[in-house]
Amino acid sequence: MTVYEKLFALQTAYNAHTNITRISSREDFYLKHIEDSLALLPIIDNARTARLFDLGAGAGYPGIPLAIERPELQVTLNDATLKKIKYVQSVIDALPLPNAAAVWGRAEKLSQQKEHKGRYDFVAARAVAGIEELIQFAAPFLRTGGKALFMKAKNVETEISTAKRAAAKNGLSLLDVAKYKLAEMDRAIIIYVKQ
Repeated sequence: MTVYEKLFALQTAYNAHTNITRISSREDFYLKHIEDSLALLPIIDNARTARLFDLGAGAGYPGIPLAIERPELQVTLNDATLKKIKYVQSVIDALPLPNAAAVWGRAEKLSQQKEHKGRYDFVAARAVAGIEELIQFAAPFLRTGGKALFMKAKNVETEISTAKRAAAKNGLSLLDVAKYKLAEMDRAIIIYVKQ
């Protein structure tokens, strides 16, 4: 059994008694969870021994696949929903993933703690909130030169425009919009860098 088959089995079993994700088919699991998460690899690949904070990790995406594919990457997965973090911790233990940690709590509070404030090379967020709100949550976690990676599907240009003031206020500047296709769906990774 491959690591992703094991992950799918763990997710399916857990989701049967505790709703952690609406994605339940094997095909959707591989496309919408794994393939989509791994779209971040080209951006983080140049950073060895980096630290990544998965903001609003939910059922563990994109953090778990990134931790699987890059054992040298230290991944902290965060969610404010305890049942999701309990599941993520069970996955970390079962696979096992020594380079991953699950942290429960509100991002705005965690970002003020010394073990998290300004400590990360990357903050990734997928399907969590609008860009303006994500900027406010992500910026405090980033070290100078660190990158915020926001995975979005639609209204990218409008959201970026609306978020200009929040970006400036939080010391982030737009670096790139990396567009890609997920099956027939247009997707984008909005990349900000911390000044």
